Amino acid sequence: MAVLIPSLGTCTARMTSGERRLAERLEQKLDEDYLLWYDVPVGPKQSHPDFVIIHPRRGLLILETKDWRLDTIRKADKQAWEIIPQGQLKVVINPIAQARHCATQVVNALERDAQLRHGDGAHQGKLAFPWGHGVVFTNITRKQFTDAGLGNVIEPHRAICKDEMTEAVEAEAFQKRLWEMFPHGYAAPRSSAREPASIAGTVACSQAVLLVPKNQFWATA
Repeated sequence: MAVLIPSLGTCTARMTSGERRLAERLEQKLDEDYLLWYDVPVGPKQSHPDFVIIHPRRGLLILETKDWRLDTIRKADKQAWEIIPQGQLKVVINPIAQARHCATQVVNALERDAQLRHGDGAHQGKLAFPWGHGVVFTNITRKQFTDAGLGNVIEPHRAICKDEMTEAVEAEAFQKRLWEMFPHGYAAPRSSAREPASIAGTVACSQAVLLVPKNQFWATA
């Protein structure tokens, strides 16, 4: 069982109902080697991704959560969405673009640590482990998502829907949905026996610090 930071009991009051359900599923469906953070301020712009997930072999995943119902969405394209929460028309950035922005902020912060970057090769200077981003629609089913054409403005594999995050869903199926959000074909670097057993990459924030042991990200033979 994964553990959320801060603990679920301490942040429930500021979570939406959908965020609370997703936090419960992440704790229940992910193994103990996953690291989870909720609403942590990251980087110089203090971006607040809803959830940051780190896995030793998979890498880094950023999730944005939307509690919108289908009838909340009036219009959607790849740049902006018109929504009507509480009867008030609002124009917001496409949720996947929001997730990508937050992911980029986290990656940029991590890349400030030389120990977490590729030292040479085609990816020199870039983050040395995979990363991805996605959106969780806690009140829209996959059928609704598909029938409404939302797959035309958000790649379907980058979305998790209401019926894919129920308590009854199999842990393996839930995890598969998460890791399908990663770009395909990324080869994680392997560890070296000469590397220190624990090198911490830190992302300093105004109210929190992510401690990411470097050796956890390197796949083993």
